[in-house]
Amino acid sequence: MDMGVYMLLGSMAAFGPEISPTISVAVLSLAVGVLVGYLLSGRWRSGAEGNKPSQKLGDARRSSLYEKRQAILRRLQGDLDMLLENQIEVRNLMSTQVVRVQPRRTVAEMRNMMSVQHMRHLVVVDETERPIGVISDRDLLAVKDGVAADVMHSPVMAISPQSMLLPTVSHMIENKISCLPVVEDDLLVGIITTTDLLLTLQSILRLMQTENISRSGPSFADELQDSCII
Repeated sequence: MDMGVYMLLGSMAAFGPEISPTISVAVLSLAVGVLVGYLLSGRWRSGAEGNKPSQKLGDARRSSLYEKRQAILRRLQGDLDMLLENQIEVRNLMSTQVVRVQPRRTVAEMRNMMSVQHMRHLVVVDETERPIGVISDRDLLAVKDGVAADVMHSPVMAISPQSMLLPTVSHMIENKISCLPVVEDDLLVGIITTTDLLLTLQSILRLMQTENISRSGPSFADELQDSCII
């Protein structure tokens, strides 16, 4: 099972009864939806199919996840009304560092890019930087050679930065996909993945868990950070 799933389940175990029932049901429903979509996507199998990563790569991945999760925490903590009113937009959660490749990029080159940059998804773009396809690590595991145009999923299912979180999760589950490019004015501005959603859910649950601490004094930030180490 992927690290992100363990992180989410650990947060849910500490989910307190003092939280509003309405919010609790909404967040837990979202959690179940993300987990179902995550497992349906089949990404959890890829770890067993690939080579075991080195300790150095594992540490780099862990650091990257921690930094991304802390950024999400800060955004949600800075606007709790957005969370309580279920108005979280994709722009608040998406990753903006998207790895782009041209259609003629080889499978070997793309595998190396994913390994070096700790990415699980690549977006194929044309000469105008318009997204025309998506490639996951699973897609590269399924082939021996070829180029991006041969293995990419096309046409691209994309969303806007203003898309709401809940329908985005539903869209990913219904289509059994693990990522969605984020496009604005035909330009690629980001990507949202199952990892982003799991980190978001962990952040939400941690914020709810520490709600009483936030009311008790300025120590909230320190306790929140200590409780959220990956």
